[in-house]
Amino acid sequence: MSFEVTPRRILSFLALPVLALSLAACGGSSRSAGTVPAEADIVVRAKDGLVWDAKSYTASSADGPVLLYGVSDSGLAHNLHVVDADDNDVADNIDLPGSGSSGTITLDLTPGEYRIICKIPGHSGTMNATLTIS
Repeated sequence: MSFEVTPRRILSFLALPVLALSLAACGGSSRSAGTVPAEADIVVRAKDGLVWDAKSYTASSADGPVLLYGVSDSGLAHNLHVVDADDNDVADNIDLPGSGSSGTITLDLTPGEYRIICKIPGHSGTMNATLTIS
């Protein structure tokens, strides 16, 4: 069996890495780390060092639900939970399995103070931020 090098085969070979990257980016309702939804009211980023990008976040719910966008800039797996004063989840959580992973949750909360935490064991001590809804 002989193998002939043709322009078509060369192009096919060169297209493989692009196809692999495209397939790796697929999955769920996640967005790439650089694509913050225009309608996001709050953006929370997981950073290296087991921290969020801020110690506190604020949003107003006067006009209805609040859209929270979570994204990981960290090489570690994280999750993002919004909890009330009794540590009860008040919405779905966002899984952030690695750098570039992201997701959104809609929060329909009454004005008050909540916390944004990562519930992976050992993370919540430093990945614990205040969320104030006015």
